[in-house]
Amino acid sequence: MCLIGFVADDISAQTQANAADRYQVEASQFRLTGTYSEVESTCHNLAKAYPNFVRCFSIGLTSEGRSIWALAVSRSGALTPSQARSLGIPVVLAIGGTHSGEIDGKDAGLILIRDLLKKPGVNDPLKYQVFLFVPVFNVDGHERPSPYNRPNQNGPSLQGERVTAQRINLNRDWMLGQASEMNAMLNLIAQWDPLLTLDLHVTDGVRFRHDVSLSMSPMFSSDDVLQEVSDQFSIDMMSRLQAMGHHPLDFTPVLLDFENPRAGIMRDVDAPRFSHVYAVLRNRIGILVEDHAWDPYVKRVQTSKDVLSSSLELIAQQGRQLLKAVLQADENSEKMHNKVVSLDWQNMLETGIEIPSGQVNLLGYEYTTYDNAPIVGGRHINYHLNQPVVWQTPVFSNIQPVNDAITVLPQAGYIVPVGWVSVVLPYLQKHGVKYHVLPHAIQAVAVQELRVDPESISFDSRTFQGRLRTNISGEWMGANVNLLAGSLFVPVRQARALMVAHLLEPAAPDSLSRWGLFNTAYEITDHISNHRQLQIAQWMYGQDRRIRERYGESLHRKLSALRKEYQTRMDRDDRFHDDPDQRMDFWIREIPYHDPTYNKYPIMRTDRGLVP
Repeated sequence: MCLIGFVADDISAQTQANAADRYQVEASQFRLTGTYSEVESTCHNLAKAYPNFVRCFSIGLTSEGRSIWALAVSRSGALTPSQARSLGIPVVLAIGGTHSGEIDGKDAGLILIRDLLKKPGVNDPLKYQVFLFVPVFNVDGHERPSPYNRPNQNGPSLQGERVTAQRINLNRDWMLGQASEMNAMLNLIAQWDPLLTLDLHVTDGVRFRHDVSLSMSPMFSSDDVLQEVSDQFSIDMMSRLQAMGHHPLDFTPVLLDFENPRAGIMRDVDAPRFSHVYAVLRNRIGILVEDHAWDPYVKRVQTSKDVLSSSLELIAQQGRQLLKAVLQADENSEKMHNKVVSLDWQNMLETGIEIPSGQVNLLGYEYTTYDNAPIVGGRHINYHLNQPVVWQTPVFSNIQPVNDAITVLPQAGYIVPVGWVSVVLPYLQKHGVKYHVLPHAIQAVAVQELRVDPESISFDSRTFQGRLRTNISGEWMGANVNLLAGSLFVPVRQARALMVAHLLEPAAPDSLSRWGLFNTAYEITDHISNHRQLQIAQWMYGQDRRIRERYGESLHRKLSALRKEYQTRMDRDDRFHDDPDQRMDFWIREIPYHDPTYNKYPIMRTDRGLVP
C-alpha cells in the first residue's frame, strides 16, 4: 500500500474514533486548519480533562497582545520546570507555527497529544518525559490567513503569514531576540531547559518525493560526546521514520542549479539565529523539521505526527543517557578558557573547492530544462509528476570551519565597559549568560583590545531583519585600562561559554557586532582639518619644537628616524611617492590619536578574573 493511502486511512480511522472531540482540521477532512481560538480552548479543555497529566499556560504575549499558549504534557508526575529538574525528567519542546503558514506541526501535535492521553499504550512515552508543546509560535501571523500566502504549498486552503506583525522572521531571531514572541520563547527555554527542541516547518524546496528532512548542526558544539550522541540521535530518527514508510533526508538539500537537480546538491550550514543551532550553543539537541510542501496536507500532518512520536519514543528510551551527556557538556564548558573554538562553518564548495563528497540517490521526477521556456522565455524547469525517477546527484557535504572565525577564548572572560552595558546586558540576560557587575572602579586592568582594521569594515547592502549587518576584523593587542564601577565582567568559565563567545566575539556569525549593535564604534565623528594635518606634517618633517610641546619628548625623539624612513620610501616606493594620502598618513598616524575609541571594538578580553 502506498504511503499516501496509508496516511489517509490512518487519520480517517482516528477521526471516526474521536468524532466527539475531533478538531477543525479533521472535520474539514484536512482542507482547513483550525483557528487560534480552537488552540486556546483545546489547551484549557485538555488541562481540565486531564489535570494530573496536562498543564495549559501562556508563555507571553505577541506584539498585537495575543497570548502564546503552551501545553506541558506528562505522566511522569512533572508538569513544572522545578518538578522536571528534581525528578531528572528530560523535556522535549516542539514548536509549531514559527512560520504560521507552515502549520502541519500544530495539528499534528494536538492530535498526537489527544491520542496519547486517550490511549496511552503499554510503552507510553509520556511516563518518561515532559512534552512541552507550543502549537503556534507566530500567533499574529496565524490570525492573518489567506489562500495566497504559500503558493508552493499543497494545503490547507487558508494559510497564515510567514512573519510576525512587526515583520520579524522568528526563525532568524533566536540570537537577537527582537520580537516579543521570541523573548517569550527564550524565557520559556530558560525555565524548562529542554533536552531536545523540534522546530516544525514545511519546505518550499525541490520538487521531489522525499516527505521530510531533519536538519541538525552538532558541529557547532565544542563537546565531542555531545556531537556523537546528536549524530546517533539523527541516525535513530531516520531509521524509525524509514520503518514507518517515510522517505526522510538528514539535511535540507540546496540545489546548485535550480533548473537542473541532477547538477548537484549542497549541504548548507545554518547559523545560531536558527532554532536548531541555537540549541547546540546551549549544549542541547535541536532539529529543524521540514515537511515537503507539495505533499497533500493530510499526509504532511501524519508525517509531522510521526516525527513527533518517534522523537518521544526515542527520548523515552534514551532520555536519561542523553540528559547525562548534555549536563556533562555543561560541566565541560566551564573549562573552555584558552580553548580553540570554531565559531562558524562553511561548505567548502563556497570557497571554490568544487569536489563532490559522493553521490546521493534522490527520489525525484523526470523533468525538462528549457533554455527558452514557452510563453515567458528564459531558462526554466518543468517537472513531469507522472514520471517518478531516481536522480543520481553529486552531493557536496564537506563542512569545515571558517578560518577567520577560529579563535582562542580568553583565560578569564570579557569586559563590557559601563558605557556599553545598556547595549549588551539585555542579551546576556535573555540568553542566560552569567555576568558580574563591578561594584567599584578598578585601575590599570590588563586587557586585550581589538583595534579594527578600517579596510575590513563592510556593511551588507540591504537590511536583514531590519538590521544592517556588519563585518569587521582586526588585531587583539595588550593594554591597561581603567574600569568604571558598573562595568561588566562576563566569565568564560560557565555552562554558557559557547553562547558568550557567539555573542561577544566579532567573528561569530550572529555576534552582537555582526548584527550592527556596535556600528557607532566604526563611524568617524571627528577629524583633523586638511590644513591642520599639513601643518603637523610640516612640523614633524622639520623636527619643530612644537611637536615636543604638544605631543611629548618621546615622539620628538623619533622625528629624525621618521624623516630618514620617509625619504627612503619616497626614493624607493613609487606608489607611496605618487599618493599624497599615503604620504600624509605616514606622519599623522604617529601622533596620539585625537579620537581614541574610533575603530576600537567595545568589548575587551581579559586573563584576570574580576569577580567581586
